[in-house]
Amino acid sequence: MTKDKYDFIEELLENKSLSQSQREKVLCLLKEEIKKDVSFGKKLEERIEKLENTIVVDNKIPDKKNIILHNPRFVSKYLKKFKENTALKWTTHVWDEKKYETINSFIEELNGDKDYKEIFNYNRDLYNLVNYFIYNPQKELDQNGIPKFGWPNLNEIKIGWQFPNNLLISWCKEYYDKLADEKKYPFQFVLPKEFQPQRPVKGKMVTTFENVVDVFKTEIQFRDNYLYKEIRRRKSKMADFEFVGIEQFEKLDFYTYTNGFLSAVDVVLEEIKKNETEKKILFSYELINDELYLDITQLNSFPSRKIYTNNLSQFLGGGLSSIAASVFSLCDFSIISVFTDQNNNKINGELFITFEGTTGSVLKKETTIESTPWLEKRSSEIEGFTYRFKFYL
Repeated sequence: MTKDKYDFIEELLENKSLSQSQREKVLCLLKEEIKKDVSFGKKLEERIEKLENTIVVDNKIPDKKNIILHNPRFVSKYLKKFKENTALKWTTHVWDEKKYETINSFIEELNGDKDYKEIFNYNRDLYNLVNYFIYNPQKELDQNGIPKFGWPNLNEIKIGWQFPNNLLISWCKEYYDKLADEKKYPFQFVLPKEFQPQRPVKGKMVTTFENVVDVFKTEIQFRDNYLYKEIRRRKSKMADFEFVGIEQFEKLDFYTYTNGFLSAVDVVLEEIKKNETEKKILFSYELINDELYLDITQLNSFPSRKIYTNNLSQFLGGGLSSIAASVFSLCDFSIISVFTDQNNNKINGELFITFEGTTGSVLKKETTIESTPWLEKRSSEIEGFTYRFKFYL
């Protein structure tokens, strides 16, 4: 009997030499191929789904709810919808005329876009941010009816388009739907006092819904020199170090979950500070087609820790793992340096830590990289230890 695609895949996954992360990578890549190639068929897709649920490691079936897949292409494509001609655009762009007949017609169109739910499988913090700003997440209210928790990273903001209790929608029905003269638009909504943060958020007081929108935009896009200003702010806390090349970041504009990337930058700088003998940090980027390569290099710095070519994960340590977790599904992450292997051989190489098909797990909001990194030799001269972030624009 001739073997079909499923038989081959099943044999591959049952191969005892494959690690758990390798099995998961095969399944993740296969699911992507199913989406592209309709010849796989619905029946095969269902069989693969069943097989995915039966993978056992150490006699335990993984909890699929805790598994996430590194998919920065999807995340970038989704975030760009905020500037395209979609309902998402009008969640962040000023309404200076009547865009929709009623607020409900706008909300219905918003709710018809289910792509945001996919983000749950890729980056939980970004998913929660979008959910709180646009949709209607589950919420716990205090005795005054105020949500106990607000946005991820910005807990003091507790309001969005539909959150909580359709507060903004009810106002729009009164002032947007019904008024013919002196009509008011959603961004003009003045937040009730109990929803106004007591302190400035990102340097500004938040009193209107337009202020809320402005904060959200800084969370999903580096714009108006935001990245440049954030790097300069960090430079002020590292007076002993020279930051080279940051001026070119002044006009750098791209969509991503900015808090995730800035958290990664913070860990990069903490790692650099551990080696106080080399004080020069080079910031640079390169645009190649629709890919942005953003590098942070500690010049003339090279790792003292050995890299074991038969166990590359051992090289990662807490800092690199934390960086990878912060940018999971936001961009690919790798490091470039001159490594010393277990036999004291020098290797000019790039260690890829997150890449297409990388899997991770989330437990108590902490992300752990499950997949094994891989090393590629490089022939070019290496100036120091480089942290490379590859974004898909």
